[in-house]
Formats: sequence, C-alpha cells, structure tokens
Amino acid sequence: MRDYAHITRMENILNSGNENLEKLNKLLDTVESQVEDYKALENYYFSDERNLDLIDDEKGLIPQEIKRGVLGEDYIYDFLGDERDTALRLIELGLKMLKNE
Repeated sequence: MRDYAHITRMENILNSGNENLEKLNKLLDTVESQVEDYKALENYYFSDERNLDLIDDEKGLIPQEIKRGVLGEDYIYDFLGDERDTALRLIELGLKMLKNE
C-alpha cells in the first residue's frame, strides 16, 4: 500500500502558508499606510524644531507627563536603522520567493 503522508504534509504547508501570507499582507498594509509618518519622524530627527525641543527639555519647559522618547538620539536612530534593515530584508525575501530558492 502506498504511503500518502506527503499529502497531509503538503496540506499543512498550504494552510500554514495561506495563514502566514494573510497575516503578512495585513501587516504590510499597516506599515505601508504609515510610510509618510516614518518620513515625518525622520525629518523631525534632523530638524531645527527637534533641536529647540531638546533645549526646552533641558530647561524643564516640557511638561513631565509628555513622553519624550523622540528627544533621545537612540530611539529614532535605531528605528530608522530597523526600518532600512527591514526594507532590505523584504527585497531579499521577495527575490528569494520569486526565484524559488
């Protein structure tokens, strides 16, 4: 009698693949809708406005209840690096998927 376990394995791959691609596409839609916001954050990082905010923060003029992670160098810098690394990973993965490697 022939073994048909491979059919079950392929069915599992198909179902898992469909679920993963659905989740990924939803997340990509969210990220894509925020690309302009990411650019605004990058522009703020290098802006005179941020420099003025840093000075005001040092003087204690910004209310304490306002979160100020964006005033720290590392948070925005790290985010921008992660954004770039993720974009490169998406390109590489896309090429790998298209080439079937």
